[in-house]
Amino acid sequence: MIVRRAWWRTGLALSAILVAPVVVAVLTGTAVFSACVPASGTWSEVALRLALLRPDAACPEGTLAPGGEPGQALTVVVAVALPALLAHLALASGAAGLVGSARRVMAAEVRRFVAVVVPGVAPVPGDDRAAPFLPAPLPLPVRTVVARRPLRRGPPRTQAAGA
Repeated sequence: MIVRRAWWRTGLALSAILVAPVVVAVLTGTAVFSACVPASGTWSEVALRLALLRPDAACPEGTLAPGGEPGQALTVVVAVALPALLAHLALASGAAGLVGSARRVMAAEVRRFVAVVVPGVAPVPGDDRAAPFLPAPLPLPVRTVVARRPLRRGPPRTQAAGA
């Protein structure tokens, strides 16, 4: 039996956890958005060369105003930011997969080690006090000859009149 989990609930909860502090900060005035950004270091020089930032008389000393056309900004976002975001997502999902695999391998190795060290004691499957950090192994489905036969569709066979 395949159990499907409602992952959308988890995603909704995570997005609420991530978005709520930002919304609260904007509404309370803790986070203020300004048209001028600080300009120091190499990235400000790169932004000036890409025409994303420009000097402006309204900005205080040491800050630059956003500049450039929307098409230029979109090109930079598509060419730089989007691939970087996708690379980070791929690395995060790969790391999550590696952590899950390592956890399963370590759990199996601990079970195997315990079975070798204490051969006479069989672990109780429902005892959570014995190993709270190791889940009980999932039972394997029963595979019989009948279960391996392919599903045949069509009308049932009729018995011959003489048989």
